[in-house]
Amino acid sequence: MKSSILIIYGSVTGNSEYCADKTAKELREKGLEVISENMADADPMMLKDHETVLIITSTYGDGEPPDGAEDFYHAVVKKGGMDLGHAQFAVLALGDTGYDQFCKCGIDFDAALETQGAQRIHPIVLADTDYDAPFDEWKKGVFAVLAERRTVAAA
Repeated sequence: MKSSILIIYGSVTGNSEYCADKTAKELREKGLEVISENMADADPMMLKDHETVLIITSTYGDGEPPDGAEDFYHAVVKKGGMDLGHAQFAVLALGDTGYDQFCKCGIDFDAALETQGAQRIHPIVLADTDYDAPFDEWKKGVFAVLAERRTVAAA
């Protein structure tokens, strides 16, 4: 089991990738080991190897995963069946309220990780096209929980 933090992102326009990169940079500045992977390149089995998983994803069109993320989405959300009881997670979902299936991909990941036994450390945040404030809220909440848990674990 790796103590590094795994950030998995799915991005169409680059917003989720930006959020993932910024999150990874700030966590590294706090001295934490972080692995950041695009869903298009990530092996779903990576989720089984990490204690902390952060999913940052957009939703494309009418509730679809981002381009290139379909296989990862299918393996984690549709197929499922992984034992993630060892893991803690948080999801940041980016979307556009102009679509009926606002943030569906992120909502699906949030539900799937919980169903497979992972412990949610922060409520999912659904961010519209102006995502700066929701992203900062999510990041602040996640960082606070991680700091608290690492302090307790180190004691």
